[in-house]
Amino acid sequence: MSTKGEKPTLAGVTIKTRKRNIAVALDPGSFADAVVAIFEDCAESDSLEQNLQAGVKVLETSALDFSRYGETLFEVLFAGGRMSFGSTLAPEGKKLDTNVLTSAPDREAILPYVKVFQTLLRRRPFLIRPLENTLIKLLKTLDFYDDEGRVKLAIATARCLALKLGVQPDRVLLALMNDRMVAKGTILQWATAFFQDFLGTEAIEELVAVLRKARIDGRLLELFPPQKRTLADFDEHFKAANLPALVEYNNKKVAEVHVGELTVQLQAAVASDPPLPVDEVVAAAVQKKQEQDLSDTDIIKVVWTVLLDNVSTAGKNGQQIVSAISKDIKTYSKLLNAFCNTRGAENALIVHMQVYCYEDSKLLKLFAPILRILYDNEVVGEDTIMWWYKKGSSPKGRAVFLRDVEPFIKWLEEAEEEEDDEEGEE
Repeated sequence: MSTKGEKPTLAGVTIKTRKRNIAVALDPGSFADAVVAIFEDCAESDSLEQNLQAGVKVLETSALDFSRYGETLFEVLFAGGRMSFGSTLAPEGKKLDTNVLTSAPDREAILPYVKVFQTLLRRRPFLIRPLENTLIKLLKTLDFYDDEGRVKLAIATARCLALKLGVQPDRVLLALMNDRMVAKGTILQWATAFFQDFLGTEAIEELVAVLRKARIDGRLLELFPPQKRTLADFDEHFKAANLPALVEYNNKKVAEVHVGELTVQLQAAVASDPPLPVDEVVAAAVQKKQEQDLSDTDIIKVVWTVLLDNVSTAGKNGQQIVSAISKDIKTYSKLLNAFCNTRGAENALIVHMQVYCYEDSKLLKLFAPILRILYDNEVVGEDTIMWWYKKGSSPKGRAVFLRDVEPFIKWLEEAEEEEDDEEGEE
């Protein structure tokens, strides 16, 4: 009977055995206590910022499990300890006396804590998600805090986004759309403080970018209680909050929506078979202007775009395209003249037409004859054309278009000289 021999071994080689995954019970309480103890031990200076930065240095060299207890870490820095339901802290464990919610409700007092977040995230980017989750938890429970508490949380959130810590606006700010808190005015109070702090250091374009990422740039009126959800209420509230840039932005955003509605309405009127009578189209545009407080400049740009989009250029040469445009302008000259009644509106039309022709290769060489058609139909006057030629043109295609209209400009100048000579003879 054969026996198995011993397996050969390599001298001096240690064979590692696979360890089983050992489940460790979650203990956020001990983690929170350790964080509190570190910051308390480092509170040796009169400077809050120095104390916090000293605490961060100790944290970074510690063996604490940040990947498991990231949210607990930020709860301690925001509220002084582990958070339970609403704004309450868990009764057990140590509490950190210096935190965001015990600081003064201003940027200078809260910024040192945000710098702590920045330092932590620079070394451990995986903590971005726990920070986001903590902010979401705080925003969803805003009505548990007093007015000052909400302002502090607004400033902290604004600083996190302004300093670009990596927090995603769409995850955090969408938590604001809570009907119950909106109706109570809680969200509006928070949002006002948020806008004030953010715009205190950043441009309106930066705020718009944040709002766009959060997909609420067109929903700002929804921050207001339903009974105060009007443009007038919006303007009054944010003007009183000294946020004119936000008011101007929102007005432009609302105007864009109204302009879009007018565009659809005029497209339907022009494309209908048979087309609606011009007088009815004019009346509809005038009514829209009054209802939505649109400017003549806004409307004239819409009218021009709709008319040109209605002209088919497929398979046509330049002369055929000019003839089709001329026909449309003659048909709707009354509509154009209804809003092209000042030099400003006339110049806006010429500039808009210039940009339109510049962006369409088939119209690039047709600017001069189209301008002549507008002049012949008394849509734009000689004075406005001369102003556009000398000072009012757009940079887009300027050199080409000014060269192309030189014969027309020369003709206008000669006609004016002849009129002056005739008046002199009389």
